[in-house]
Amino acid sequence: MQAAIAEFAERGLSGARIDSIAQRSGANMRMLYHYYGSKENLYLVVLDHVYEELRLKEQELKITDLEPFAGMLSLFDFTFSHFDAHPEVISLWTGENLQKGAYLSQSLRAATISSPLLTAIEDILRRGEKAKVFRRGIDPLQLYITMVALSYFHLSNAYTLSAIFRKDLHDEAWKTERRKHVHDVMKAYLKP
Repeated sequence: MQAAIAEFAERGLSGARIDSIAQRSGANMRMLYHYYGSKENLYLVVLDHVYEELRLKEQELKITDLEPFAGMLSLFDFTFSHFDAHPEVISLWTGENLQKGAYLSQSLRAATISSPLLTAIEDILRRGEKAKVFRRGIDPLQLYITMVALSYFHLSNAYTLSAIFRKDLHDEAWKTERRKHVHDVMKAYLKP
């Protein structure tokens, strides 16, 4: 799986080669075709794998056990750190977006494993409303997509933004400042 993730992240679906995946992993190329059927099927398995890995790690956070602000910031911090630590996810999702989501839309698992996350966010939002620490009417999906965007965009566009603004967006000090900035943005958005 790691060899396939690396190959698809580096070369995209069209450029990835099964023989390269077999060589990287020490697997037999014919067995890869026997097990997965095609490069496209393996690509979908890779997408499902990285997506499911993200969701399982989110569940380990137990954000619903935390007070509302701590729960939301914990989810954001995890998302921010996960994307930073796993640039292959950024590459894979960027490639899949170029494919207009054609393969991930075939996944039977992606939507199913996302449902508990939205339920957890909704729970935290309702508790925050009840405690009068969050404003009313925040949509859980909109909020999560905002968190992803604030964790993702500076990484997916780091090279171009660094060149344009002459600031290294890969620099750890800059990323620390970015995290602090987004905390402030999220707090301002969530407060009544």
